Amino acid sequence: MAFKSPNPSSKSIVTLIPWDPASAEHVQRLVLQRIACGWNYEGVEGWRTIQETGEFNLQWVVLDDSDPDRDTKVLKHTQAFPEEEEPLIDSAVSFGGKSRSISSPKRSFTPVGHICLGRVPVEYEAAGYAKNENGVYWISNFYISKALQRSGLGKAAMDSIEKFAVSEPLYAKTLALNTVDDRGDPEREEKYKAHGMEIPPVSNQEWYERRNYQVYTHAEKLFSTVDLTGKTCHWNAVFLRKNI
Repeated sequence: MAFKSPNPSSKSIVTLIPWDPASAEHVQRLVLQRIACGWNYEGVEGWRTIQETGEFNLQWVVLDDSDPDRDTKVLKHTQAFPEEEEPLIDSAVSFGGKSRSISSPKRSFTPVGHICLGRVPVEYEAAGYAKNENGVYWISNFYISKALQRSGLGKAAMDSIEKFAVSEPLYAKTLALNTVDDRGDPEREEKYKAHGMEIPPVSNQEWYERRNYQVYTHAEKLFSTVDLTGKTCHWNAVFLRKNI
């Protein structure tokens, strides 16, 4: 089953297609997108097993055939990331820990991002940041192609993942997530420059708050990245949640 963004008035219309951890092509594409994202590309190999068990439900963000600008947007993405030009095949035989039927002939698609919905990470529960309670699910590894950001794709993807969350088999009651808390960071400008990134006009925290996610705790130096000079940078985190 694929979940489509429910609001036809969105700037972009997307479908979510499961990541196939048994496919070398799917795995390599996810590595490429995590590198482009700048976070956690080294974690991809370890996600394969937990994707199969349903602990980690990662899906590709795919422009739906009904999106009037689909071809233009896909071309813009592949021109910016030519190594992602080759389409993938919808081949995952399971999702959410359950068997999944695949259409015949198999569908090909070009992912322009990805998003994951799973259980609260063990390390966050152990640290007291969140609890693995019934009905609580964790959004993570959310990425939209940098060539297509601010085109409505992020909104459409979140609309779809929230629709998926409240459906069978999850029946989620609360969604939680974390993101970089850099609004009060005195080194913010220096860090972004050292990573070759522009400071976004709207912070991730502000974007989620506009979707009614509420801050409930913070953590200092939770994330670490390596900048273009090889220096390790630490980032504070903010945790948010939303009852759905």
